[in-house]
Amino acid sequence: MAVTERRAGGVPWAGVVVTALSLAATVAISFAVYDSLPELVTTREPRPGRMGSQVPRIVLVAAVPLTLVLLGTLMVGRALVADRLRRLVPAALVPRRRSADLFLVVLPPFFAVVHGGVLLRTAGHAFPLEVTVAVAFGLLIAGLSRARPLLDPLRFVPGVEQARRLGGHGLVAVGGCCAVGAFFLPPMFVAVAAAFAAGAISLLMVLVPLSRLRS
Repeated sequence: MAVTERRAGGVPWAGVVVTALSLAATVAISFAVYDSLPELVTTREPRPGRMGSQVPRIVLVAAVPLTLVLLGTLMVGRALVADRLRRLVPAALVPRRRSADLFLVVLPPFFAVVHGGVLLRTAGHAFPLEVTVAVAFGLLIAGLSRARPLLDPLRFVPGVEQARRLGGHGLVAVGGCCAVGAFFLPPMFVAVAAAFAAGAISLLMVLVPLSRLRS
Protein backbone atom coordinates (compact mmCIF):
# COMPACT_ATOMS: atom_id res chain seq x y z
CA MET A 1 0.00 0.00 0.00
CA ALA A 2 2.76 2.43 0.91
CA VAL A 3 4.55 1.76 -2.39
CA THR A 4 1.34 2.34 -4.34
CA GLU A 5 0.70 5.61 -2.56
CA ARG A 6 4.21 6.88 -3.21
CA ARG A 7 3.93 6.05 -6.89
CA ALA A 8 0.53 7.73 -7.11
CA GLY A 9 1.87 11.00 -5.76
CA GLY A 10 4.84 13.22 -6.45
CA VAL A 11 5.66 15.71 -9.15
CA PRO A 12 4.08 14.99 -12.59
CA TRP A 13 7.42 15.02 -14.39
CA ALA A 14 6.17 14.13 -17.86
CA GLY A 15 3.74 17.04 -17.74
CA VAL A 16 6.40 19.37 -16.36
CA VAL A 17 8.76 18.54 -19.25
CA VAL A 18 6.04 19.05 -21.89
CA THR A 19 4.97 22.31 -20.24
CA ALA A 20 8.56 23.56 -20.18
CA LEU A 21 9.03 22.73 -23.87
CA SER A 22 5.74 24.43 -24.75
CA LEU A 23 6.76 27.48 -22.74
CA ALA A 24 10.12 27.61 -24.53
CA ALA A 25 8.33 27.42 -27.89
CA THR A 26 5.95 30.27 -27.04
CA VAL A 27 8.81 32.46 -25.81
CA ALA A 28 10.88 31.72 -28.93
CA ILE A 29 7.98 32.57 -31.25
CA SER A 30 7.27 35.74 -29.27
CA PHE A 31 10.85 36.94 -29.63
CA ALA A 32 10.93 36.04 -33.32
CA VAL A 33 7.87 38.08 -34.30
CA TYR A 34 7.84 40.80 -31.65
CA ASP A 35 9.33 43.53 -33.85
CA SER A 36 6.86 42.70 -36.63
CA LEU A 37 3.81 43.23 -34.41
CA PRO A 38 2.05 46.60 -34.30
CA GLU A 39 2.47 48.59 -31.11
CA LEU A 40 -1.26 48.23 -30.45
CA VAL A 41 -2.98 45.03 -31.52
CA THR A 42 -6.68 45.14 -32.35
CA THR A 43 -8.52 42.43 -30.45
CA ARG A 44 -12.02 43.53 -31.45
CA GLU A 45 -12.98 45.46 -34.54
CA PRO A 46 -15.26 48.48 -34.00
CA ARG A 47 -18.84 48.05 -35.17
CA PRO A 48 -21.89 50.29 -35.14
CA GLY A 49 -22.91 50.65 -31.51
CA ARG A 50 -19.82 48.87 -30.22
CA MET A 51 -16.34 50.21 -29.68
CA GLY A 52 -13.29 48.30 -30.76
CA SER A 53 -10.53 47.33 -28.38
CA GLN A 54 -6.75 47.22 -28.59
CA VAL A 55 -4.00 45.90 -26.34
CA PRO A 56 -0.26 46.59 -26.29
CA ARG A 57 1.75 43.94 -28.10
CA ILE A 58 3.55 42.98 -24.90
CA VAL A 59 0.20 41.78 -23.52
CA LEU A 60 -0.39 39.62 -26.58
CA VAL A 61 3.02 37.97 -26.48
CA ALA A 62 3.08 37.48 -22.70
CA ALA A 63 -0.45 36.17 -22.05
CA VAL A 64 0.05 32.52 -23.01
CA PRO A 65 3.58 32.10 -21.56
CA LEU A 66 2.36 33.48 -18.24
CA THR A 67 -0.67 31.18 -18.42
CA LEU A 68 1.62 28.17 -18.93
CA VAL A 69 3.75 29.18 -15.95
CA LEU A 70 0.62 29.55 -13.80
CA LEU A 71 -0.85 26.25 -15.03
CA GLY A 72 2.35 24.33 -14.38
CA THR A 73 2.78 25.88 -10.94
CA LEU A 74 -0.80 25.10 -9.92
CA MET A 75 -0.68 21.49 -11.12
CA VAL A 76 2.68 20.77 -9.49
CA GLY A 77 1.50 22.42 -6.28
CA ARG A 78 -1.69 20.35 -6.42
CA ALA A 79 0.37 17.17 -6.77
CA LEU A 80 2.55 18.06 -3.78
CA VAL A 81 -0.46 18.93 -1.63
CA ALA A 82 -2.09 15.63 -2.66
CA ASP A 83 0.92 13.79 -1.26
CA ARG A 84 0.28 15.41 2.10
CA LEU A 85 -3.43 14.65 2.01
CA ARG A 86 -3.18 11.05 0.85
CA ARG A 87 -3.01 9.60 4.36
CA LEU A 88 -5.52 12.03 5.87
CA VAL A 89 -8.63 11.96 3.67
CA PRO A 90 -10.57 9.34 1.66
CA ALA A 91 -8.88 8.29 -1.57
CA ALA A 92 -11.77 9.57 -3.70
CA LEU A 93 -11.06 13.11 -2.53
CA VAL A 94 -7.33 13.04 -3.29
CA PRO A 95 -6.32 14.26 -6.76
CA ARG A 96 -4.51 11.73 -8.94
CA ARG A 97 -1.04 12.49 -10.23
CA ARG A 98 -1.82 10.84 -13.57
CA SER A 99 -4.60 13.36 -14.14
CA ALA A 100 -2.22 16.25 -13.56
CA ASP A 101 0.34 14.62 -15.87
CA LEU A 102 -2.21 14.23 -18.64
CA PHE A 103 -3.50 17.79 -18.39
CA LEU A 104 0.05 19.14 -18.51
CA VAL A 105 0.87 16.91 -21.49
CA VAL A 106 -2.08 17.91 -23.71
CA LEU A 107 -3.02 21.48 -22.72
CA PRO A 108 0.30 23.37 -23.02
CA PRO A 109 0.98 22.22 -26.64
CA PHE A 110 -2.52 23.36 -27.59
CA PHE A 111 -1.90 26.76 -26.03
CA ALA A 112 1.47 26.96 -27.80
CA VAL A 113 -0.10 26.23 -31.19
CA VAL A 114 -2.80 28.87 -30.70
CA HIS A 115 -0.24 31.37 -29.42
CA GLY A 116 2.10 30.83 -32.35
CA GLY A 117 -0.72 30.98 -34.89
CA VAL A 118 -2.17 34.20 -33.53
CA LEU A 119 1.22 35.91 -33.40
CA LEU A 120 2.18 34.81 -36.91
CA ARG A 121 -1.15 35.95 -38.32
CA THR A 122 -0.95 39.27 -36.46
CA ALA A 123 2.61 39.79 -37.72
CA GLY A 124 1.34 39.54 -41.28
CA HIS A 125 2.33 35.99 -42.16
CA ALA A 126 0.00 33.84 -44.27
CA PHE A 127 -0.70 31.27 -41.57
CA PRO A 128 -3.75 28.94 -41.76
CA LEU A 129 -4.88 29.84 -38.25
CA GLU A 130 -8.43 28.52 -38.34
CA VAL A 131 -7.51 25.10 -39.72
CA THR A 132 -4.53 24.76 -37.39
CA VAL A 133 -6.55 25.65 -34.30
CA ALA A 134 -9.36 23.27 -35.27
CA VAL A 135 -6.90 20.41 -35.83
CA ALA A 136 -5.14 21.17 -32.55
CA PHE A 137 -8.50 21.29 -30.78
CA GLY A 138 -9.43 17.89 -32.17
CA LEU A 139 -6.14 16.45 -30.96
CA LEU A 140 -6.76 18.06 -27.57
CA ILE A 141 -10.16 16.37 -27.27
CA ALA A 142 -8.66 13.03 -28.27
CA GLY A 143 -5.81 13.51 -25.80
CA LEU A 144 -8.19 14.28 -22.96
CA SER A 145 -10.12 11.07 -23.64
CA ARG A 146 -8.15 9.37 -20.85
CA ALA A 147 -8.47 12.25 -18.42
CA ARG A 148 -9.99 11.68 -15.02
CA PRO A 149 -11.40 14.32 -12.68
CA LEU A 150 -8.76 15.87 -10.45
CA LEU A 151 -11.17 15.32 -7.56
CA ASP A 152 -13.05 12.09 -8.15
CA PRO A 153 -15.88 11.35 -5.70
CA LEU A 154 -17.42 9.01 -8.33
CA ARG A 155 -14.37 6.77 -8.42
CA PHE A 156 -16.12 3.93 -6.56
CA VAL A 157 -19.56 4.25 -8.21
CA PRO A 158 -20.43 0.93 -9.94
CA GLY A 159 -20.09 1.17 -13.70
CA VAL A 160 -18.21 4.46 -13.74
CA GLU A 161 -15.03 2.99 -15.22
CA GLN A 162 -16.95 1.28 -18.02
CA ALA A 163 -18.79 4.52 -18.80
CA ARG A 164 -15.51 6.42 -18.84
CA ARG A 165 -13.89 3.83 -21.08
CA LEU A 166 -16.73 4.00 -23.60
CA GLY A 167 -16.85 7.79 -23.30
CA GLY A 168 -13.10 7.90 -23.89
CA HIS A 169 -13.53 6.03 -27.16
CA GLY A 170 -16.25 8.50 -28.10
CA LEU A 171 -13.97 11.46 -27.37
CA VAL A 172 -11.22 9.95 -29.50
CA ALA A 173 -13.71 9.60 -32.36
CA VAL A 174 -14.95 13.19 -31.93
CA GLY A 175 -11.41 14.54 -31.77
CA GLY A 176 -10.36 12.59 -34.84
CA CYS A 177 -13.38 13.79 -36.80
CA CYS A 178 -12.63 17.38 -35.77
CA ALA A 179 -8.98 17.13 -36.83
CA VAL A 180 -9.84 15.61 -40.22
CA GLY A 181 -13.02 17.59 -40.84
CA ALA A 182 -11.17 20.90 -40.44
CA PHE A 183 -9.61 20.32 -43.87
CA PHE A 184 -12.95 19.82 -45.63
CA LEU A 185 -15.52 21.91 -43.72
CA PRO A 186 -15.47 25.39 -42.16
CA PRO A 187 -12.91 24.89 -39.36
CA MET A 188 -14.69 26.96 -36.71
CA PHE A 189 -17.98 25.18 -37.36
CA VAL A 190 -16.21 21.83 -36.99
CA ALA A 191 -14.51 22.95 -33.74
CA VAL A 192 -17.75 24.22 -32.20
CA ALA A 193 -19.62 21.05 -33.17
CA ALA A 194 -16.81 18.96 -31.67
CA ALA A 195 -16.93 21.00 -28.46
CA PHE A 196 -20.67 20.37 -28.06
CA ALA A 197 -20.27 16.67 -28.85
CA ALA A 198 -17.38 16.31 -26.38
CA GLY A 199 -19.38 18.11 -23.71
CA ALA A 200 -22.38 15.83 -24.25
CA ILE A 201 -20.20 12.71 -24.00
CA SER A 202 -18.50 13.99 -20.86
CA LEU A 203 -21.88 14.68 -19.28
CA LEU A 204 -23.11 11.19 -20.12
CA MET A 205 -19.99 9.72 -18.53
CA VAL A 206 -21.25 11.18 -15.24
CA LEU A 207 -25.01 10.79 -15.59
CA VAL A 208 -25.13 7.16 -16.75
CA PRO A 209 -23.31 5.71 -13.68
CA LEU A 210 -25.36 7.94 -11.38
CA SER A 211 -28.62 6.77 -12.95
CA ARG A 212 -27.60 3.15 -12.40
CA LEU A 213 -26.71 3.94 -8.81
CA ARG A 214 -30.18 5.39 -8.15
CA SER A 215 -31.92 2.43 -9.76
